[in-house]
Amino acid sequence: MKRLFMTLVLFLVLPTAMTVHAENDTPQEGQDQSIYYIMVDRFMNGTTENDYETDLENPKAYHGGDIDGVIKQLDHIKELGFTTIELSPIMKNEGDGFHGFWTEDYRSVEEHFGTMEEARRLVEEAHARDMKVIFDMVIGYTSENHSWTEDVNKDEWYQSNVNQDERMRWTRGLPALDLENSEVQQYFAETVNFWVEETGVDGFRFHHGSKNPEDFLNQLDQQEDTQGLFLISEGPESIVDATVDQLFFNEVRSTFKTAGGSLEELHKNSNDKNLTISEKSTIKELNNFKDVRFTHLAVKEGQNPITRLKLALTYLYTSPGIPVVYYGTEVPLDDGGNLEENPMMNFKANDEQLKQRIEKLNSMRKEFPAMTKGNFEEVYNQDGMAVFKRTHEDQTMLVAINNAEETKTASLKGLEQDQQLRGLLHDGLVRQHEDGSYRIGMERETADVFVVEEDQGYNWLFIGFVGGVLGLFIIAVTILSLKSRKAASEEG
Repeated sequence: MKRLFMTLVLFLVLPTAMTVHAENDTPQEGQDQSIYYIMVDRFMNGTTENDYETDLENPKAYHGGDIDGVIKQLDHIKELGFTTIELSPIMKNEGDGFHGFWTEDYRSVEEHFGTMEEARRLVEEAHARDMKVIFDMVIGYTSENHSWTEDVNKDEWYQSNVNQDERMRWTRGLPALDLENSEVQQYFAETVNFWVEETGVDGFRFHHGSKNPEDFLNQLDQQEDTQGLFLISEGPESIVDATVDQLFFNEVRSTFKTAGGSLEELHKNSNDKNLTISEKSTIKELNNFKDVRFTHLAVKEGQNPITRLKLALTYLYTSPGIPVVYYGTEVPLDDGGNLEENPMMNFKANDEQLKQRIEKLNSMRKEFPAMTKGNFEEVYNQDGMAVFKRTHEDQTMLVAINNAEETKTASLKGLEQDQQLRGLLHDGLVRQHEDGSYRIGMERETADVFVVEEDQGYNWLFIGFVGGVLGLFIIAVTILSLKSRKAASEEG
């Protein structure tokens, strides 16, 4: 009876129009993507036929993950709502280069990962699911014993110094290529074409170290065969489709690893960029292979990693840029704070809260253009709670995040009159107060995304109908009760 009553109450207070579907039938653009990043060797062992000298006990050895394993888990990734998968380098590697960054042959597939035919099949299977595929490619350095290092005709292909990228432990000290050399540029331009022709891949992320390959990227941009490719770079090159936002990575991890932190610096970063549809995108990450997992940062602070991840992921998805989610974030995997420990994906483990949050966030980005193309404006930021607005054409969304350790309320003014704010994550509804403000109340360590829409008011017809049903129910119960009493009295 109590459950029935609560259900009726919800129908009474909520308007009839429960959903708003944004028209978004245009071809997918760069900023519309959400990317699931896979370290191939640590994802899934699809076949044991390529398990050459694997050692699950040695963190520096191959563990058996392969391209076939990725293919077998495409449905898992699709169900989470991702539009794109990105693979760590699959090119032939030297020694125990399970990570893919000790490239030995740029135009063949590492035997531990599979074959060129399997790489082609991966792209085909992804496309069949309306997903895109991006390959990582190392262009700034080669393996330590690469054949080019002994080739006198390629002396000028290398810089005089070795790679100095301190954040990349796997490539530090490797022979660094001279990306200003025209022959090197031509080789990699042809290599990009090779992989496109062989596999049909949709894009690349270039790992080039500290040297920005502007001339190389310009050359790629001028080639007819590379038109339509989605290109990601580590530096601020203007010619690529997206660049990695290292500042965001540092600040989102620092802010959300523990409760009580201010959101001011985080929002300042987004305000400074103020990305719109006309500008190139930035790659936003919470985890990657260069640093320990966010899960461990939260655990180290004595925090609930699920709660912390839900907040961080909400900001990752709703701030300007393209969200990239590292494999295992949905479990969530914990590396124990050891950079050498890159754990295998655990498909048996599952956290339903994280899974649902990622699914909802991906769904929102597909349904509401303001989440991917909209301008960014902060409208409230105080004591650990912040609200920011995303607007695109006639669509407005509000994102509220309470990172504080107690319940907070944000009173918002300046929004249009006679609107309602409909929550997408917690199904809340906020209406305008008599003073013209909208008051968003958030429990500690929670977040919600609101659609700003015309106030639907109360469904008086339905209220009347439910009231009538309740009245009849009460009358029926009363009659039955009176009859029971009368029968009991007559028997007595």
